[in-house]
Amino acid sequence: MRIRTASVLQAVVAGILFSTGGAAVKATDLDAWQVAAMRSVVAAAALLIAIPAARRWAGGGGRAGSTGAAVWWRDPARRRAARAEPGDDPEGAAVWWRDPARRRALLLTLGTGCCYCLTLVLFVHANKRTTAAETIFLQSTAPLFVLLLSPLLLRERLAARQLLFVPLFGAGLVMAFFGGADAGASAPDPRTGNVLAAFCGLAYGLTLIGLRAAGRPLTTARASGRSGEPSTAADGDSIRPPGIAAAACGNVIVCLACLPAMAPLRSVDSVDLLIVAGLGLFQVAFAYVLVSRAARILQAPVLALLLLLEPALSPFWAMWFHGEQPHFLTWLGGGIVALATVLLATVARSAPGSVRPRSAKQSVSAASSPLNPLRRRHRAGAPGTRRRS
Repeated sequence: MRIRTASVLQAVVAGILFSTGGAAVKATDLDAWQVAAMRSVVAAAALLIAIPAARRWAGGGGRAGSTGAAVWWRDPARRRAARAEPGDDPEGAAVWWRDPARRRALLLTLGTGCCYCLTLVLFVHANKRTTAAETIFLQSTAPLFVLLLSPLLLRERLAARQLLFVPLFGAGLVMAFFGGADAGASAPDPRTGNVLAAFCGLAYGLTLIGLRAAGRPLTTARASGRSGEPSTAADGDSIRPPGIAAAACGNVIVCLACLPAMAPLRSVDSVDLLIVAGLGLFQVAFAYVLVSRAARILQAPVLALLLLLEPALSPFWAMWFHGEQPHFLTWLGGGIVALATVLLATVARSAPGSVRPRSAKQSVSAASSPLNPLRRRHRAGAPGTRRRS
């Protein structure tokens, strides 16, 4: 099977798995806190155990990776020396923390993980209160918040034609928000759910911005406190936390934040346990890995189009299993958001200096945020960049 064909299949499967979230959340009798916590327990365990990159919260690989705290502790000689002469190791964990590049990478992972944590929790709470269509359409407005906040948070100026999509996203957001969903068994509080879903879109937009910040190339001035020197390829790769590490971090934070709120946990039906385990293992962890792999090969507009299977199929799963009937205005708003997403991704791809990832070592921020309009190719010979072959 050709690599591109395999990548397309991976993106399609990921979109289908993502789309099952709304109907599956509504199918369980557990409350929102319990679903969020138990789903993230499974997802975090799967990512941390199966994916080595998910454990590199402060970056990994390259020369600098050999001095990280985890690698340092895995060295038997260093452990023996630390026990025999405490504080005598000049390359120990304390020095690791004083490394600005490592510290920045860890803080970026934690910050992005917190935003992703809010995305996961708000998604579950919104689905418990409003229709799956409202939830997924409002969450899909994340590129709107990326466009609005990236100049402030990333200090990156956007092209004028990218800003033209702000009114289009805004119109879709308003239509989806005021779609007029009627309260029902699977959507008991649509208005509150819509508010939570809109904040879910904001949280997801901040997650994309955090992934973009983690994936940008660093100069040596940031990495080691010196100015005027470009970073090498090995140094650049070593100080970039992979996007999948932020996903694992976000699920761990969900576990820690939701476990107290889910008590008391009474007897849980085996069907509920199976649903929650499936959500964590397939709808979050496995789907995220598939998107990460597909984004290494597929161009951003192609990946964005394939991942639109999520907002396209999610309402139909809810209609099939729960009988939900979203308002026509909701469908219209969702269609506008989907159209704006594809057009924005196409414009970002065709803009001068844009490029898709070419290497498996490149930051997974592009993989986890295929709709991100901020990716740019770094010109060969520019300070702080390196040529990719």
